[in-house]
Amino acid sequence: MRPRERNAVSVPRAHGSVPNAWQRELGRLVFAARHTSIVALAVLAAVVPSIGPNRWWIAGAVLGLVLPWDLLMHWWTRRTGRPPVVMFLANQLFGAAFIALAPTVYVPTLLALVADIGLAIVIFGRRTSGTALAFGVLVVGCAAFSVDTHEPLVGMFGYVIAGASLIAGVGALFESERRLRNRHLALLGDVDAIVWEAVHTPTRRYTFASERANAILGFPATQWTDSGFWQDHIHPDDLERVLAEDADAFRGRHDVELEYRMISADGRVVCLRDRVTVVIDAAGQAVGLRGVVIDITAQRGAEERFRQYADLVERIQMALLVARLVDPADSRSLEVVAANPMACALSPHGLDDLVGYRVVDVFPRLVKLGLHEHLARVVATGEPYDLDDLEPDRAAGGVVHYSVHAFPLGPDLVGVSLDDVTGPSLAAQALRRQATHDTLTGLPNRALLNDRLRRALREATQNCTTAALLVMDLDQFKEINDALGHHAGDELLVAMSRRLEDMLGDSGLIARLGGDEFAILLTENADRAGATAVAQLVERALEQPFEVEGISLQTNASLGIALYPDHATDPELLAQRADVAMYQAKRSAHSFAMYAAEHDHSSVRRVTLLGELRRAVEFDEFRLFHQPTISLATGALVGTEALVRWQHPVHGLMGPSEFIDLAEVSGMIHPLTRWAFKSALYQAGAWAEPGEEPTIGVSINLSVRNLYDPELTAWMEALLVESNFPPSLVTLELTESEVMDDPFLAVEVLGQLRALGVHTSIDDFGTGHSALAYLKHLPIDEIKIDQSFVAGLRTSRADETIVRAIIDLGHNLGLTVVAEGVEDDETLQRLRDLGCDRAQGFHLSPPVTCHQIPTVASATKAPVGRASVARQ
Repeated sequence: MRPRERNAVSVPRAHGSVPNAWQRELGRLVFAARHTSIVALAVLAAVVPSIGPNRWWIAGAVLGLVLPWDLLMHWWTRRTGRPPVVMFLANQLFGAAFIALAPTVYVPTLLALVADIGLAIVIFGRRTSGTALAFGVLVVGCAAFSVDTHEPLVGMFGYVIAGASLIAGVGALFESERRLRNRHLALLGDVDAIVWEAVHTPTRRYTFASERANAILGFPATQWTDSGFWQDHIHPDDLERVLAEDADAFRGRHDVELEYRMISADGRVVCLRDRVTVVIDAAGQAVGLRGVVIDITAQRGAEERFRQYADLVERIQMALLVARLVDPADSRSLEVVAANPMACALSPHGLDDLVGYRVVDVFPRLVKLGLHEHLARVVATGEPYDLDDLEPDRAAGGVVHYSVHAFPLGPDLVGVSLDDVTGPSLAAQALRRQATHDTLTGLPNRALLNDRLRRALREATQNCTTAALLVMDLDQFKEINDALGHHAGDELLVAMSRRLEDMLGDSGLIARLGGDEFAILLTENADRAGATAVAQLVERALEQPFEVEGISLQTNASLGIALYPDHATDPELLAQRADVAMYQAKRSAHSFAMYAAEHDHSSVRRVTLLGELRRAVEFDEFRLFHQPTISLATGALVGTEALVRWQHPVHGLMGPSEFIDLAEVSGMIHPLTRWAFKSALYQAGAWAEPGEEPTIGVSINLSVRNLYDPELTAWMEALLVESNFPPSLVTLELTESEVMDDPFLAVEVLGQLRALGVHTSIDDFGTGHSALAYLKHLPIDEIKIDQSFVAGLRTSRADETIVRAIIDLGHNLGLTVVAEGVEDDETLQRLRDLGCDRAQGFHLSPPVTCHQIPTVASATKAPVGRASVARQ
């Protein structure tokens, strides 16, 4: 809506002002009387003999000169809205001419000229009428004294006295009335409303409208008096109703308030409120209407928006309330001033309306959690408050979680929203637990054990204490599975887990590593004697048989013990040496064994491989294999997974698990990564047809130690330029656990690499639970679901829940989701139903050489896009 112009009304003045309605009506009547008088004067001059022999000339002059002149003045007045000043001067001149031609009508002519002076007073005021009188005295006096008139001096004296008296008396009265009228018009102009009067014949016809009409609707006040104006501009949808109500009020002689819409001059729809008063005469008859119209467009718009907001607040599936802090010194004085139905439902008192109640009375659980103190602090500081997960109460179905957002609304008001996040919260809890705990036994899994082991070694280093790791493998477990089935084996594992937990209590962490392999981490009494005592407790705990499906089963275990810092100073080596000790216990037929270097035959091989790694790079002994990645939406090949292998001249083809950790420890990971990256780019570039752009992309898995290479980003940028391989077809991967080794460094380096135009990915997602807290900050494009969850998709609802949660999480963050380890068609179809983007595994294609990829791409019969490549 256009802003209203508060000073749009001009105040009429004595001179040069635009005439208002009463002046226009006066002009119409005056000219009608003048035309009639001129015609009558011509007739009189022609038929009255006493006028003299010139009466025919006079009659002709009146009709031929005076009447056309008067008609011209009438036309001018209608055109400009005001008669010209010269008209009154000409009237005096015509009167003098008439006296000169017919001296016998000297006195009547003077009377007519006096009347004309009175008319000039009414229209122009005293100054103009005084000028007309002075001019009349001059020309009429010349005419009167130049002919034989009866007592010309007396007549002129009377003319002057009468004219001056009119100017002095009537002029003063009229000027006073004009000022009063102008003041009233100015007051009406300052009122932000249209003041009007009308007659009802048979519908409303305005006789007056204030100048505010122009500002509100764009139509000048003069146009409102046109016949049919009002009904012609009422909105068509309101016309019938408004005319009926207006006519009913007039007939019933009762006041009424109408609301309707009118179309403005510029086509806008303007909402109006019209307060109508019926004018009653002395006889009790309705003779007219008057009223005041105000523009309520803005008010209606605000009311409509308020209704929309109110509907939104009432219907939104979120608890909303507003509270006032009555006493700034008392947080318990918070009082509810507004609440939607969802907020009322949170109160245990079952109230339909919480307004007027104290927050501490209607939400006692929130008070126990101290939420009212935080709300009072929001009022005091003006700073919002957020809490992601609040558990205020327990519903019939279990725990309910809320996300709380509190924000200031004024000097003493605070707004609160409580969003039910039970589903996402429980899903996140389930995801975290499933990512860190074994689904069968409920014990911590390998990922959580590794995390606790790294933490325990850091604390032991800082505090100069020890730690012990015991790795345990059950004996005869395969025979039990073969004889009784996997179900019985699972029951045995669960029963044994409960017994170990009862035995160990809070003195250590028990984890299931997979299959029949367990581990125990000790951080208290973790010296040689303490670890040996725990191993003996385990031995005694397993002496009692287990009842499984009505059968008494006896099993033993072999334990290997490795101590920090005696046997290893890093988590991986400590675990490896505990594993060596466990196999020594099996070989020696003892229930447990302490690590001894002389029994670690694998160490000789490891030392040998460490020395041969550098030669392997120099003699080009490493190989790249590629496993295809398939789009679940189209079935097309969308890339490959590059797998690094070592073609050892003695040990044959070795997987990365046998040498990658050695490369990381020895520092050879940097040249190995560069070899793999360069080889992958040139192999992928060769897959394109001659003259065509590459379409199949590759990705190289980075070690966390690569992130400490200050030249990595510059080297990769130079290689991309050298190979002319599109950066958008390159993906760099880090495993989730590697990211969490140094998340801040990972964010920084991945951001630099991503700036080159390459893509980034998190591999083995779901096994490093801490990354969930950092995932939204990582500059990544893709997450890959760990194959341990994909493998259990057909048989484990827990694994399906985890996979579904990871897919939803990835999509909500705008990431591509890839499933690893697809081994059958049922798993593939389930991943497609869950909305996973891509998949890879032996069911789709085993790893192939780089020369076989174009054949695989052709077999898909679909366009090929960017690939994601991971380390195996």
